[in-house]
Amino acid sequence: MSRLNIILLIIIAAIAATASSALFIVNETQQALVIQFGEPKRTVDQPGLKFKLPFIQDVIFFEKRVLSFIPDEGEEAILKDQKRLKVDTYARFKIVDPLRFYQSVRNEIEARKQLDTIVDSALREELGLRGLKEILSEQRNSITKKY
Repeated sequence: MSRLNIILLIIIAAIAATASSALFIVNETQQALVIQFGEPKRTVDQPGLKFKLPFIQDVIFFEKRVLSFIPDEGEEAILKDQKRLKVDTYARFKIVDPLRFYQSVRNEIEARKQLDTIVDSALREELGLRGLKEILSEQRNSITKKY
């Protein structure tokens, strides 16, 4: 192989590497946030092949679907009548604005940590207002649907 062919091959490989780092794919179930030097530049919520500045911009993907949050263990709460009750909780959430989500919690792990605190607090507050008979009665469904 001649020297010119080797140089041409290196140039083509460099162009291909640059072009491939300038493209990213957003799936139907995803939304993306383009970051440049740590600062958010734009959000992408439509699926397809998208462009970014190679080597300067990065892409962070977020789920577009409804996500579930289920704590590892049930929460123990003290009821109004001072009885203890162990309750399993769950929450569902959706990332509507990826920019705001990124600015406030950065990622799903941090969001889940904050949700754990919020759900635990709401659970203890609500159950602290109710007695065991009230929770086990027909009012249970209305209490469950409150949040």
